[in-house]
Amino acid sequence: MSLGLRDARRAERRRRRRRAVTVLLVLGGLVLLGALAYESGSRLAELETDALRAEIDQQRRVIATLQQQLAQTEALRQQADARVREWEERYARDVPTGAARALFAKVQERLEEGLAPDRLALVLNNATAGTKCDAGQETRRFQLPTPTGRGAQSSVSFAGAIVVTGEGQSARAPDGAPHAWFDPAQPVTIVAIQPGGARTETTGTLPLTFSVVRGTSEHRFLVTESDLRGFVSVTAERCDYP
Repeated sequence: MSLGLRDARRAERRRRRRRAVTVLLVLGGLVLLGALAYESGSRLAELETDALRAEIDQQRRVIATLQQQLAQTEALRQQADARVREWEERYARDVPTGAARALFAKVQERLEEGLAPDRLALVLNNATAGTKCDAGQETRRFQLPTPTGRGAQSSVSFAGAIVVTGEGQSARAPDGAPHAWFDPAQPVTIVAIQPGGARTETTGTLPLTFSVVRGTSEHRFLVTESDLRGFVSVTAERCDYP
């Protein structure tokens, strides 16, 4: 009886030990699995972190490259702006405008006509703001010729040599028929002829102004409509030149 009790107790102790061992094994396995899971998670996190750091470094390098390119582009833009400003200043300085442009065109025209450059330079160098002109003025009138009519007095003479004449467009009757006199509302052409045949011609609506240079004299003319139908009045004055 006591032998059986002892065997039962030993068997119970063995079962308890086996349960304890089983529990320890299970706990050890769980701990091992947890450790493995932790290690794997840490490794994955480390890999992801390394990948993110590498990507960040790559983005930083890209940003640095773009910033460098942007700085180079800005430098090129500033250089281009400086060149544009330089050309604009050069254009404003070298290309004449307004009255200077008209004067430049006149200079070119006179040079193309054969006027010696030294003669033109002399005129410009000796030109002054004030001009000395004769006190008296002459005013004469003539009948301005038209395509359909030419009067007996179709020109006038000044300074004993400069002949002023011209031509206008015929005035029209209500039915469109041309008159013998010119239409003062239409452009006219006035011509000044010097001895030797040199001509100075100007065209436009009245009044018109022009000048003729002869030696050291400049003859200035003003052409206006006369109070006598079909006639124009020419007023002339002589000034020192240049």
